Amino acid sequence: MDIWLQLILLVILIFINGFFAASEMAIVSSNRLVIEEEAEKGRKKAKTLLKLLDDESKFLSTIQVVITLAGMFSASSAAVQLAVPVGKLFEKLGTSVNAGYTIAIVVLTILVAFFNLVFGELVPKRVALIKKEKLAIAVAPVIMFFKVILTPFVWLLSGTTNLVLRIFGYKRHEEEGEFTKEEMKRLLKAGKASGSLSDNESKMIASVFMLEQFDASDIMTPRKLVYAIDVDDDIKKIIDEYIENGYSRVPVYEKDIDNIIGILYNKDLLRALKKKGNHNINLKEILRPVYFVSETMKADKMFQEMQHNHSYIAIVIDEFGGFSGIVTLEDLVEEIVGNIYDEDDQSDIRLVAEDTYLTKGIVPIQDINRTLDVEIPISTDDSYDSVGGLLIYLLERLPNEEDKNKTFEFAGLEFKIIDVKQNTVNKVQIKVLKQENIEEED
Repeated sequence: MDIWLQLILLVILIFINGFFAASEMAIVSSNRLVIEEEAEKGRKKAKTLLKLLDDESKFLSTIQVVITLAGMFSASSAAVQLAVPVGKLFEKLGTSVNAGYTIAIVVLTILVAFFNLVFGELVPKRVALIKKEKLAIAVAPVIMFFKVILTPFVWLLSGTTNLVLRIFGYKRHEEEGEFTKEEMKRLLKAGKASGSLSDNESKMIASVFMLEQFDASDIMTPRKLVYAIDVDDDIKKIIDEYIENGYSRVPVYEKDIDNIIGILYNKDLLRALKKKGNHNINLKEILRPVYFVSETMKADKMFQEMQHNHSYIAIVIDEFGGFSGIVTLEDLVEEIVGNIYDEDDQSDIRLVAEDTYLTKGIVPIQDINRTLDVEIPISTDDSYDSVGGLLIYLLERLPNEEDKNKTFEFAGLEFKIIDVKQNTVNKVQIKVLKQENIEEED
């Protein structure tokens, strides 16, 4: 009878071990957003679970204490209560009393460890992952109860642990430090290899780390391609140009473009027009502050500062304080997720006839290749990276008004200069040449 009671006790202890192991896995792997949604519906258990997640270290310590005690009691009780009867079985096989007792302890320890590992750890954790949120919510009150009653014991263990760490020169914040970039990169590789992350997801995360390799000068729109407004220009002219270009935010300078004094938002301009009319607007009164960055500022730092300052556009200045170009928040996001198209972007490349497109000179070559499904060679020496830059490269000089309607054939395409402004190619017509036409010309 004693043996059967001992076996029942072992089963109970292994069950306790399995329950807390499954609870730990379910809670730490659950989706917090799902839990928050359940809490918003009024589920008390979900609210309890959120409290546990907000104090993760203590509830994990509680679970570890229970699992350790259950494992210790199962091993010790098996050794004490079952070693003698099992040892007698080995005596009948011809071993001495001491040898039989020793063999019994070894065998029982191995068996208890095996059942503890399989039924008290591996199986419960696998099951917990199947319905993690549902299980986590269900067990939350039980874990909270044990967290409360074991708090003094957990404090004692935590205090002892921290004391030992201080003796060896470790500080608490070092123990609980965040992941380093190298650790995150290793996790990224592991996630991609295991299939947890798709190719697009892994590329996107990798692009975040790539930001630290770029300076502002690498991703800015250079000054010669930037549309800017002189604060002293006629307001009607400014409105007409604003409508024609369709930008939502424009740098404003005073007398010289190297003297940027603010950023004009189209919504601020429209609000002022509605209140005061064309002739009573003072642009300086509605300008937003300028966020200046140096050419050498790293893109990742700039991204963080623009988010913190709620800035959508940064003015890049050179070492002498001169205006070099602009970087928008969209530029930085596109470095991570790829090109983003909104309604205005779509109008940058318009189909005007069969195989014929109208585009702006500032449109990148990559966008033309993707939209038209063509392969314009990318410059390897930074000679050009936009359609306008390509035509300047083909012209071998800056364009002027006389270059309007001039055509070039390049990479199976016919480029026609439609408009030139301030020695830059403003609008271009691109025609995809049919293969037979190319062969006839050859």
